[in-house]
Amino acid sequence: MHFLLTNDDGFDSPELRLLCRAAAARGHRVTVSAPESQQSGKSHAFSVFDPLFVREETMEGASRAYRVRGTPVDCCRLGFMALAEGKVDAVLSGINAGYNIGLATYVSGTVGAAREAAFAGYPALAVSMEPRTPEDMRLFFADYAVRAAELFARKEIACPPQSVVNLNAPCRPLSELKGAKVCGISKLMYKDSYVRYDGPRGDVTYWLRPMEPEYNPEPDRDLGLLIDGWITVSYLTPEPIDQSAWTDFPLQK
Repeated sequence: MHFLLTNDDGFDSPELRLLCRAAAARGHRVTVSAPESQQSGKSHAFSVFDPLFVREETMEGASRAYRVRGTPVDCCRLGFMALAEGKVDAVLSGINAGYNIGLATYVSGTVGAAREAAFAGYPALAVSMEPRTPEDMRLFFADYAVRAAELFARKEIACPPQSVVNLNAPCRPLSELKGAKVCGISKLMYKDSYVRYDGPRGDVTYWLRPMEPEYNPEPDRDLGLLIDGWITVSYLTPEPIDQSAWTDFPLQK
């Protein structure tokens, strides 16, 4: 198969290279199209009026690898529209350095890139794990993601149309892995603040300071299951709610 790989942590991400090696080890042809720099939090942003600068480089396991000055969605679009030579069978975005769970899936550049591929009709997986994940789990999860992509590409597992398959690995040794479960996303909301710095010439700058959210994980949703030792599989669909359950909005004239 021919897999397109992208991410939001940048071309030099160790996790991207791990996923590339895992795909090549299973005999797949791999094209990489990844941002030249860190692009977390870019969601579904892509460039409309700016050109995309591309430089071809090498990456272990990849037949072609491109460093792109653009967002994750830019990289994905450019990948399947122009850079990948021949048919792409599936798109994998990641492996992200950090969970993509809860409401963070709406702002994640990793998920955004996979969503663009899903909208275009490709089997698309967003793949994430914590940076401190033990090495045996890291290696297993990279291979697991590739095998999952194979199943979706061959349509051996059904997926809702134009949906992202969102995979997260528990931050545990492989010996403590309980299995994999399909689940909904939690109500977890990232929590941030800003730190102000006053410059010597009257200029003011603010730096983002991520904070740990105060949250009680739901046991049957992504965060609770990850804490309990499960790989989580969530289908992120274009229509996540039952529209018929809502009352029509009154028209004001």
